[in-house]
Order: sequence, then structure tokens, then C-alpha cells
Amino acid sequence: MGLSIHTWGGRGHQSENRTTIYPDGSVSCELGSQDLGTGTRTVIAIVAAETLGLPVEGITVKIGDSKYPKSGGSGGSTTVGGVSASTRRASVDALSLLFQKVAPALGADPANLEAVGGRIQVKGDPGKSLTWKQACAKLGVTPVVATGKCIGGRDELTNQGVGGVQMAEVTVDVETGVVKVDKIVAVQDMGLVIDMTTAESQITGAITMGISYALFELKIMDEHLGRMMNPNMEFYKLAGIGDIPPIDVYIVTGSKQDDRGVIGLGEPPVISPGAAIANAVTNAIGVRVPSLPLTPDRILAALEKKGGLS
Repeated sequence: MGLSIHTWGGRGHQSENRTTIYPDGSVSCELGSQDLGTGTRTVIAIVAAETLGLPVEGITVKIGDSKYPKSGGSGGSTTVGGVSASTRRASVDALSLLFQKVAPALGADPANLEAVGGRIQVKGDPGKSLTWKQACAKLGVTPVVATGKCIGGRDELTNQGVGGVQMAEVTVDVETGVVKVDKIVAVQDMGLVIDMTTAESQITGAITMGISYALFELKIMDEHLGRMMNPNMEFYKLAGIGDIPPIDVYIVTGSKQDDRGVIGLGEPPVISPGAAIANAVTNAIGVRVPSLPLTPDRILAALEKKGGLS
């Protein structure tokens, strides 16, 4: 077995979100960020939905186009912090504008209204309420539009500094030099979790990448021409489904984490797998292999050197 500890930054980038509430009750969030498959759309929809008291499917997310407000480029540990902060502020401001339109119908002060469970109601008095659609109908023909920003480095809704621990269990065949990862356990600190399933998937994906670079991804270079000799999927190997072991993910949660704000998670968990696996291999064979990936020939060479020294 082997263990590794990692740390990372993770503060969100600058971002601007334009949230629109329409008279028919539909809601759109528009910003120029992109989703590279990491769940950016999901995060934006969740933040807006929770702010407006709506289901996630009640939010239309429009991203990835320069016609939308400017938002930072997609980065592993910057996107979620940036887009969540700008979305939160835009949604809060749009809801405040809606409250101003709805307050007369409920005979209440706008500051005394709340959005809960698809309704706009007087705080502490659910009997005085309108459904979301009834409330939005009070807009007439004019939607309400609000813009929210994340200023980046100094923004209070995003933060930096996370840490994690990963433990790897491996088996090494000393006759062939083949390393098999039997199990990996990951514990991650990440501040406020917007969506647990998405966060766990990020960590699982990062560990999968880590296993790949730890055991298989060998770039062969021509030292004279400076050219990569295996720039294809035939000779540049990646981990396959059979190479991925059970992965147990544990995320640190609680009020202290929530108070820190949103911190990026895309990159931190990919740091530790190589070190954890390499440490496990060292413990298994009694000698350290000095470089990654831990290919069979390198394992056998380390074993041979160990035997020669003894």
C-alpha cells in the first residue's frame, strides 16, 4: 500500500452572468463559459434553481457563445467558483426585482418575501403566496433581467486552498513487472459542495487519469529530431476499463467547509495517484522506481538493480 497527500489553489475566475425571469415563468442564465464535460451547466442550473426556489429543470442554461456575458475560460479549478458566484448574484438580484412586482398583490414589503418550493410567499406565512407562474405573470410583458459578477481573486463567494489524501493498494508481478492497482481510496477537502454527485465524479475521473499516467502513458521522443515517436493511440497507451479498480471517494463536509465558499476541484485529485501508486510499488518490491510511468521494464530493471546491490 502507498499514500500521498496533495494541496491546490482553486479560486474562481472572473465571470459575468445574465439571469432573466420571463412573464411565463421560464428562467434563463446566460454566460460565456464553456462546458468541457465537467458539469458546468449542472452547477449553474443548481445555483440558480436553489436561489429561485425552483427545480433544476426550471432553469435554461445558455453558455459557450461570445454573444453572452464574458466569463473566464474553462479551467479545471477555476470555472465552478467563477460561474457559481456570478450565477448566485444574478439570481438574487433578479428575484429581488420580481419581489418588487409581486409585493403589492400580496400586500407585503418586497423585503419580506421569499421563494420556496415553486412559490413566492410572505416569510413565515405560507398562506399569503402565489405560485411561481402566478407571480411571474405580474411582470406583464416585460421580463426582469439582472447581471451578477464574480471578480475573481478577491471575491468572497469563492476561495482557495484545498487538500486531499489518497491511498493505493497494488499487486506487482515480479516475474513480468506488471503492476495492477487493486483499490484506491480518496479523501478530499473542497469547501462548499454544490453537487455531491458531480464532485465525486470529478475525483473518480481524476484518479482514472492518474492511474493512466502512473502506469501507461509513456512518451517516446527522438532525441535528435525532437519529435514524439508514438503520437497515436496504438503505441501511446492509456488505461483501459480493466485497469481501473474500485475507487472509494470521501468528501469532507460540514459548516466549516461551507463557510469557506466554492473552491475548484478539477485538478487537485489528479496529483496524488502517481505518488500513491509509486509508493505502494516501492513497499511491494522493496526498491523505488525513480520515474513514471511504472512500466514493466522499469519495474524489472529496478528489481535487477536491487538484486545486484544485495
